[in-house]
Amino acid sequence: RLVRRHVEEHNQRMEAIVTLSVVVPVYNEEGSIEALVQDLERDVVAAVEGVEVIVVDDASTDGTPALLDRLAEGRPWLDVRHAEQNAGHGAAVLRGLALARGEWIFQIDSDGQFRVDEFPRLWERRSECDLALGVRANRHDPRHRLVLTRAVRLAVTLLAGRPIRDVNTPFRLLRRELWNTLSGSIPSDTLAPNIFVTVGASVRGARIVDVPVTHLAREQGTSTLRTMRLIRFSLRGLRQLVAFRFGLARAPKGAGLPVETAG
Repeated sequence: RLVRRHVEEHNQRMEAIVTLSVVVPVYNEEGSIEALVQDLERDVVAAVEGVEVIVVDDASTDGTPALLDRLAEGRPWLDVRHAEQNAGHGAAVLRGLALARGEWIFQIDSDGQFRVDEFPRLWERRSECDLALGVRANRHDPRHRLVLTRAVRLAVTLLAGRPIRDVNTPFRLLRRELWNTLSGSIPSDTLAPNIFVTVGASVRGARIVDVPVTHLAREQGTSTLRTMRLIRFSLRGLRQLVAFRFGLARAPKGAGLPVETAG
């Protein structure tokens, strides 16, 4: 009750300018989404002035849509968007990023594999960077995903021109100016926009910091990508990424980004 009262007072004082947008793509997460919204309410909305939380429901087929609508009642900072048809995780992320109004954008997946109370680790580093990556030091993923991650890391290192420990982490803090610089180069059918943003940030000379975070085993639901489908998905994504990287090489560089890279 005290947290809810604090949030209500916060919303009454909140100015038109949004300091932080939180982007959450969701698909069939009725078992975990309520806990995530409550964690965001306690650890982000109540802690930062001027927060909006954008949840993009990718046409879930379980009870997620109705649950999200119920959670949005009485929470003016919670903006729920329902896709008319399932378009995939990448499309949901891109829609959320396009809707975000904040000076900073925090993205987190909805599967409960990250601790929201570790968000301050990224927020406290924002003066040092344009992109803060929540690096999963000890990943709790199936073996085939870990093997594929190593292959993706190698490919991205070659394309980005520098080693990146966790290029696709869905626990990240992004400066709006960086997103504005890259968004026009990222196709709407991009399968893995997080990788594109990380590679683009490196190519554009943006400051990137790695922030160690906890990665938890998935407790609710299952991954929607099986082994063979995941391999086909990754190969298609790699082709898109190569085209994106060469497109950046031909395009004029965006203005307003620092040229040095933080550690």
